Amino acid sequence: MTKIDGLYQAPNLPTTLGAAVLYAGSTTGPGYNEEASPFQVTWNVRPQVARIDITSVGKWLEDNAFDEDHAHGVRNLVMNPDLLSLIAN
Repeated sequence: MTKIDGLYQAPNLPTTLGAAVLYAGSTTGPGYNEEASPFQVTWNVRPQVARIDITSVGKWLEDNAFDEDHAHGVRNLVMNPDLLSLIAN
């Protein structure tokens, strides 16, 4: 697990995935579909994908710093700005 400026990062992403598209808001799951999330986060997605061996995901789940062991629910696309957290820089 790598921290850069105090934040967990993925330092070894391939450089061929394109420029990241930044999203403000949260990925906290369906529990916050109808109310604002208390978490202030940003996240990004790169337009290209990298193929991985599916067994590598299971291997990562066996021993990861975040104790992740299952998939999480997906939050609906939030269209109401009142349900998004403001992020102060």
